[in-house]
Amino acid sequence: MPLEGIKVIDLAQVLAGPFGAAMLGDLGAEVIKVESLSGDESRHLGVGLGLDSAMFIGANRNKRGIALDLRTEGGRDVLYNLLKGADIVIDNMRPSSKQKLGIDYDSLANINERLISISISAFGASGPYAGRGGIDPLAQALGGLMATTGLAGEPPLKVGSPIIDATAAHLVVISAMASLRRRDYSGVGESIELNLLDTIFNLQPTTMSQYLVGGHEPPAVGCSSDLMAPYGLFKSREGRFWQLVSLNQKFFSNLCEALECQYLLDDQRYLTNKDRLENQSSLDQTIAELMSKFDSQELEDRFQRADVLAAPVKSIAEAAEDPQLLHNDMITTIHHARLGDIKSGKFPIKFSGESAAQQPTPAPTLGQHNESILMALGYSESDIKALANEGVIGKAP
Repeated sequence: MPLEGIKVIDLAQVLAGPFGAAMLGDLGAEVIKVESLSGDESRHLGVGLGLDSAMFIGANRNKRGIALDLRTEGGRDVLYNLLKGADIVIDNMRPSSKQKLGIDYDSLANINERLISISISAFGASGPYAGRGGIDPLAQALGGLMATTGLAGEPPLKVGSPIIDATAAHLVVISAMASLRRRDYSGVGESIELNLLDTIFNLQPTTMSQYLVGGHEPPAVGCSSDLMAPYGLFKSREGRFWQLVSLNQKFFSNLCEALECQYLLDDQRYLTNKDRLENQSSLDQTIAELMSKFDSQELEDRFQRADVLAAPVKSIAEAAEDPQLLHNDMITTIHHARLGDIKSGKFPIKFSGESAAQQPTPAPTLGQHNESILMALGYSESDIKALANEGVIGKAP
């Protein structure tokens, strides 16, 4: 596997850092999650059982877990011993907290000069927002994404999923791979900084470019578009929503064929994309009336035959049962220590030849692997018992 033999220490909480570490585990890295005695904050959020929330489980596959009180000297000693043999450490702590714990980059380099440190913040390690607390929706607000999401004339909307955190997690993987490659010839590690604000800026190459190059601020248009038409949300006869896109003249022609409205191709109002944008309201009304005559299955058949860019809007439950997603082997069953058999997502990249992304293992229960991790570091059973009695490590359930 690509990252076999690489050891990752995950000190981060909630989503961006932990999910990035989980994907490194997908690629074969050994990942150890270090949590406080009360656990990662995401353990307490949403559905699940006790400290095993679905949110935590979804972001922390492929890890072994240890619960440490890093406020104690014994807890910090365990962490330093972990870092001595590690390749990558991931955190989202504030700089002052890292200095207090002795895991700022200068201290890390003294512990292990080959260590690659990946730190994630909300807005950056320096500058006017440095040190401020921040999470995904604040980055969406500051980064312009909310302003272009929603309907014209109505309040801004955040994206339903924490898309900035998830994208930052992918940047964790990219930066880790790049830094490992550089270490191959430099022999030393380095400090990498990521933040959510830069992530959202990078995630908007088309909308930001319209402003940077032409001074144009794309408006909020909901499920429609200010670049092409017809483009939007329409209903089938039974009320199922469909997202429709006419990327160019070819696909508009295909749509007219599917809906048996070829006469629109000769209508002076709709001859070009510019014409269609100028007359979008009347065109949308016509398309809505035509689509409402067919049920979803017939629309599916017609659109596929005519090569139309359209898809029904599915719920989360429907999306998880999508036949193409299942064919792509994106969901599997794993055995969780407390919850039993559960469903889990899988790594989306498919490599040729032998499978290069492993079957995921479940997220750890809090402190589940205290003993095995400490024994691998050379701690004896009596040492481990003493650490538990002193409150340095959490008692595994």
